Amino acid sequence: MIIVIINEIPEKNKRLNKIALFFTFYQLEKVTKTLLNIILYNVVDRSLNKVVSRKYDMIVMRLKHSIILFICSQVLCLIATASGSMVPERVENQSLLGSISWDKYHNYTEIEEILLEINSTYPEIADVFSVGKSWQNKTIYCLRLTNESDNYPKPAILLVGYHHTREPITAELALYFSVQLATNYGKNETITRMLNKTELYIIVALNPDGFETVEQNDWQRKNSHPTDEDQDGLFDEDPPEDEDGDGKVEYLWDYHTGFVRWEGWDNDGDGVNGEDWIGGVDLNRNYGYQWNASTQSGSQNPEDEDYKGTAPFSEPETRALRDLVMQYDFRYAVSLHSGADVILYPWGYTTDPAPDHEKYQSLAVNMSALVNSSYQQSGEMYTTSGVWDDWMYGNQSVFAFTFEIFRNSSAWTYEPGPDPYTTWVGGVFEYFNPLTQHILANIQRWVPALFYLIETAIEEYLPGDVNHDYKVDIYDVVSLTSIYGSCVGDPDWNPKLDLRRDGRIDIFDVVIVTSNYGRSIKA
Repeated sequence: MIIVIINEIPEKNKRLNKIALFFTFYQLEKVTKTLLNIILYNVVDRSLNKVVSRKYDMIVMRLKHSIILFICSQVLCLIATASGSMVPERVENQSLLGSISWDKYHNYTEIEEILLEINSTYPEIADVFSVGKSWQNKTIYCLRLTNESDNYPKPAILLVGYHHTREPITAELALYFSVQLATNYGKNETITRMLNKTELYIIVALNPDGFETVEQNDWQRKNSHPTDEDQDGLFDEDPPEDEDGDGKVEYLWDYHTGFVRWEGWDNDGDGVNGEDWIGGVDLNRNYGYQWNASTQSGSQNPEDEDYKGTAPFSEPETRALRDLVMQYDFRYAVSLHSGADVILYPWGYTTDPAPDHEKYQSLAVNMSALVNSSYQQSGEMYTTSGVWDDWMYGNQSVFAFTFEIFRNSSAWTYEPGPDPYTTWVGGVFEYFNPLTQHILANIQRWVPALFYLIETAIEEYLPGDVNHDYKVDIYDVVSLTSIYGSCVGDPDWNPKLDLRRDGRIDIFDVVIVTSNYGRSIKA
């Protein structure tokens, strides 16, 4: 049996000496006894009533034959692989990635090319896939970064850029972070460790239609969902336009009466200029937690820039993110925004503290110190309905943050209007986004906060803790064994229990739980 096991270890990883082998088999004996006690001899509190006898008998039938050989061979392979080089060999080819300019804002096509280049250049750590389509049928890409050669369970972290059309700086940070991780794996010790020990999922641009829209109207916040703001039966027929050809859209303000009109023409002949914009719905008011709460922001009026849509997840972009999140067991998540300089955390719909307020605040304090920003509960700024981090935390039990990464309050411009006491107001793009020569400095500033959150996920992660209570106990065993044998598509399938992410709940998942049985960590 030992010969069979040793032969299964890859030749290049045969680095276990006799002492290590003895220790390994000693540990495996303990693991095996634990497994047999739990699975075969029914050390399950029957009062929990979570594993019925018939299901238990089926599990026993599947496992009792050669279970020790299975466990020993597979766990030894994992240990042997881990004892070898954790960094796969790689072929360097950075023709595109090495020449990226960070003194410009990238459009959708350029971002797509960069992501696909990462995918083809670094197949050992990168996987780019579609999570859905936008209103204009553009692909919403997700980049997964991890050491693909090691499929032992790792904590998953999600980063999302570009919810809002007028905030392209957020896509730049997500793109820059993606490129730096991919190109420095195997070179930078910190990055290499992160990708060996975590799975990072990065959506550079959740709202890919926005790149074209912002070139026409840099005030636009919402997605491109055709909307009849002026209720005339026509959609998007009268958007604001660059009337004077200076490259930006402004609005006319009267110091006595207030807002007068948007720059542009009356394209639909109703006597009003620029009242029917291209789009849309505010994606960050469209999530399905407290979507209909009475809050300061989250409007039912299609004209408003924080219009929340007709229903939770009415938009293809938010549905794409929802479906991704429900496939994986994310521990932490960050959404990037601009218009402020602050780290925000739930709740947003209320000023009441979240159940994990102390942990949220502790993490926010440490991250804000790294980037010299402020921090606060989102609802203390103003209350919002249907926001992403409330849904991530309230529905999916993910610790989610919003990073507001830039604001320039001095960016507003004022030009004399056509009448006394009127002025044209502009500068909105520069309010939400730095000048091109300052892009790199601004996005580099926020990288330490992202690193900190990833390192926190690594430190807190305990394989087999499927219930996320920082210990591996009988409840984790019951949760896993109750759907033993389940595969993707089965009625009882739960992706959060698929510890090896291979589409089935099998012996290897059970080994992970039992090998960590009794362990706990400080939350």
